[in-house]
Amino acid sequence: MEKSEVAIIKSSKIDRVSSLKDNLEKALNLIGGLESKVNKEDRVVIKPNLLLPVPYKTGATTNPFLVEALIDLLKSFGIKHITIAEGAVVGESTSKSFKTCGYEEISERKGVELVDLKKDEFVPLTVPDPKSLRILKIPKTIAFADIVINMPVLKTHDCFPVTLGIKNMKGVIHERDKKKFHLWDLAQCIVDLNKIVLPNITIIDGTVGMEGMGPIYGEPANMNLIIVSFDTLAADIIGCKIMGIDPNSVKYIKLAEKQGLGAKSFSEIKVIGQKIADVKKNFKRITLENVLKSKDFNKHGIKLIDKGACSGCRNVITSLLGDIKDSNKFEKIENITFFIGKGIKEKDLKNCKGKPAFFGSCTKGIKKDKSLYMPGCPPHVLHVKKILGYKKEDFDNFSFLKTHLKHFGF
Repeated sequence: MEKSEVAIIKSSKIDRVSSLKDNLEKALNLIGGLESKVNKEDRVVIKPNLLLPVPYKTGATTNPFLVEALIDLLKSFGIKHITIAEGAVVGESTSKSFKTCGYEEISERKGVELVDLKKDEFVPLTVPDPKSLRILKIPKTIAFADIVINMPVLKTHDCFPVTLGIKNMKGVIHERDKKKFHLWDLAQCIVDLNKIVLPNITIIDGTVGMEGMGPIYGEPANMNLIIVSFDTLAADIIGCKIMGIDPNSVKYIKLAEKQGLGAKSFSEIKVIGQKIADVKKNFKRITLENVLKSKDFNKHGIKLIDKGACSGCRNVITSLLGDIKDSNKFEKIENITFFIGKGIKEKDLKNCKGKPAFFGSCTKGIKKDKSLYMPGCPPHVLHVKKILGYKKEDFDNFSFLKTHLKHFGF
């Protein structure tokens, strides 16, 4: 069986377009070159990760110099129809992200179009072999593109261990569907989505990644890397390996492997360029077990009962409790017992002395007077914080979330 190829290239000059272009071309040539995927007449759409209006050096958004390098490379190849397309997170302004992240300047300087996918015309597409979604509305810019080049950032995520190429495509869907994805099975919805929008080329931006409390609140991880593949799933698997994270721990990667979206395992991938061992960095990650070691949780009457929770709910509640610990805001969840997992039964409530909080769709059927319920599969961490009584001023250190917070009622 022919293996999927993934190129790893070091690029120390991450803010110099000419250097990035040379390294990007080198990476692409290692796996067959642009000519093996792109024709000069193709309509090429570049999909970066611009979820919020924050600079790339935070590790949250795609390096604009790398995108400009790609545009120069495409133009030198003879491509004339180039578009940068993105849809920011729910409640946030894509146009503001374009401006703050430097993409407006690129558009004007290079003569490429910027498309806010939220404002695009959507067309319904049928999902082949659907598991959660049968039909999904997709922006015309994406649906009618000849080539989609996916440019995610190498970073951690609060619902999954990582967010890379497959997850980055969630940015193309309608805002209403973004809400539904969290209410249904988020991982399977992401995989179903990629059955109709799987990119032709994925370039993981590892110039500045993000570790810890990603995809927004984490710390920059300066990796100086570019990871390129024509197999998005293979790129994601290698991205995980570089971050020191087991790909098998990422639910949407496991589902994508089983449902035929690319390489089925690491053994089916050929790594070219840098060796994983030479560029690997164990990204900081908070674990639920380590967070719960804090004596302050017991001091404030905070408990967690986990009966078979999936990684999605565990990751979200880890993010929540980790943030509460780091910000010393234990009063937000004082005397609350969180119940997570599909194995929670009525009998598990007997030892609950404080207020019960049922976390995720699996606990929906269990009720008790004055209890809290956080819906979703998994719940969105901001929705959880709203239910717990957080106010807008609790996010003063993250002013860029202002618009985003409005969507959740802050």
